[in-house]
Amino acid sequence: MALARISRLLDRQSRGDALTRTQASVLATVVRLGSVRLSELADVEGVNPTMLSRIVAKLEDGGLLRRDPDPDDRRAARVECTDVGRAEHLRLRAERTQLLSARLATMPAAHAAELLAALPALESLADQLTPAIPRKENQ
Repeated sequence: MALARISRLLDRQSRGDALTRTQASVLATVVRLGSVRLSELADVEGVNPTMLSRIVAKLEDGGLLRRDPDPDDRRAARVECTDVGRAEHLRLRAERTQLLSARLATMPAAHAAELLAALPALESLADQLTPAIPRKENQ
């Protein structure tokens, strides 16, 4: 519950009015995964394909994502991040990092150290919870 609260609070303070929480999450996932099929992205994000298509369309309209036909299956589409999208993702990430750093600096040193020491375990848990997506050799 604490991680969910922290995530929501950071979202509210760092996203502004530019992106919804789901749009920011989709953008971050595409930055992390690179070129990805829409069906795979829907699985990772836990949203239905129709909703994801609307989210991707908004991000495309904003110049953050680009959608192209999948060269291996013309019936499917792939999505990838644009340079503008990557810059926006990095800006949001830097803003969140700054917000966390500022709060950590006001905590007792022992608590801040415990939180920092827990990061590798939290990263490992996040990796284990993330659905595996088979990647092509050239990606």
